[in-house]
Amino acid sequence: MEINANNLLKVIKLSAQIIIENGGEIYRAEETIRFIGKAFEVQEIESIATPTGFYITISINGEDTNTLVKRICKRSIDLQKINDVNNISRKLSQHSITLNEALMELENINKRTDLEIKHAILYTGLCSAFFTVLFGGQILEFFTALFTGIIVSLVSKRLENIHSYYFFSSFFSGLIIAFIAISTTYLTKMDNYNNIIVGCMMPLLPGLAMTNAIRDTIRGDLISGIARAAEALLVASSLAAGTGIIIYIAYSIGILS
Repeated sequence: MEINANNLLKVIKLSAQIIIENGGEIYRAEETIRFIGKAFEVQEIESIATPTGFYITISINGEDTNTLVKRICKRSIDLQKINDVNNISRKLSQHSITLNEALMELENINKRTDLEIKHAILYTGLCSAFFTVLFGGQILEFFTALFTGIIVSLVSKRLENIHSYYFFSSFFSGLIIAFIAISTTYLTKMDNYNNIIVGCMMPLLPGLAMTNAIRDTIRGDLISGIARAAEALLVASSLAAGTGIIIYIAYSIGILS
């Protein structure tokens, strides 16, 4: 069976791209690249992947070489997309679909948005509210966290649209969370603003990124592990910095004592 090298390279590239951009581990992306290449009996296939990009080189007949470099600029979490890519790679290994069909499916997966923006914003608010209750918040704190989570989600989406860096997105999120929490507790004489702050910060913490950093490091992907750990620490530090500034100002002007 004659294989179109360009189509094969596009399929491999898009598969790895979707995995990395949606919270997948680096080793999963590299294994998927090798898995698809093996399914089509590619003579040589090598890949180096990091959270910020990857390199792929294939040689179908062992003589001619095709190389591709892909830069990864955005990263989010969508485990359903990763599962869909895995299913497509299995279909390719069984030759139940062609490369062109796989490429069309992968393009649809890459463009797909499972949740509408308004639903994602609402779910973020609910997540913040129920975390607040989990940490001991009462009914008023629940609704305050719900409102705060929605506002933070709206701001984060806006910053994503203007291609803002993670630092600024997390920093402004921390500012908003602390400002609303402290203002509300001061005006309503609630006992504790900490429940609201912690509850609203929980959905924003980079738990998956740190988990993947540890898994990549254990598997020997040291560059990926260090990069993911640095990203997770940057996000956490930015949230803490934004929150800390508002708390410091509140103490300075006498709102908190």
